[in-house]
Amino acid sequence: MSRRDRESPPDPEAAEPDALVPLRREGGAPIVSPRLIARVRVVAEALFSTGEGPPPAARLDWLCLEAEDFLARAGARSRFVVGLALFVVGLLAPLMLWRLSPLGRLSVRDRARALQRLEDRFGAPVLAVKAMLCILYYEHPDAAREVGFDGACLKSASTALPGAS
Repeated sequence: MSRRDRESPPDPEAAEPDALVPLRREGGAPIVSPRLIARVRVVAEALFSTGEGPPPAARLDWLCLEAEDFLARAGARSRFVVGLALFVVGLLAPLMLWRLSPLGRLSVRDRARALQRLEDRFGAPVLAVKAMLCILYYEHPDAAREVGFDGACLKSASTALPGAS
């Protein structure tokens, strides 16, 4: 369930869903570090790029808000683990291309290649980040349409489970 579903405004016509703010501290300060969200964006831009280029900036903005809200609700330990995985990915991925620059300074195409090589070599830190980002990214209606998801289940409801009455 996306943040949009959990916190829908009383009147859907009154506010744009993208205008919703992620979970914040009582004074309005972010729970999730802006640096962590910047790392999310750098990885997501490369991860979801296609032959036509990176996803639209508005979709990345949406993903960053969703990730911030998700991580704010997930708790401190989860934020730490995801933050550590993103830090490791950002540190090691450029080395897969024999570069010493930060991941965000590489072109989107080079970032995508670096992430793929890192995943092929070490797996775990990239897979953890990819799993979380994919879950959030494909909640966006445009992303779902792009992969052909029509909102329907793959099996008909008339198929009964074995042993079910």
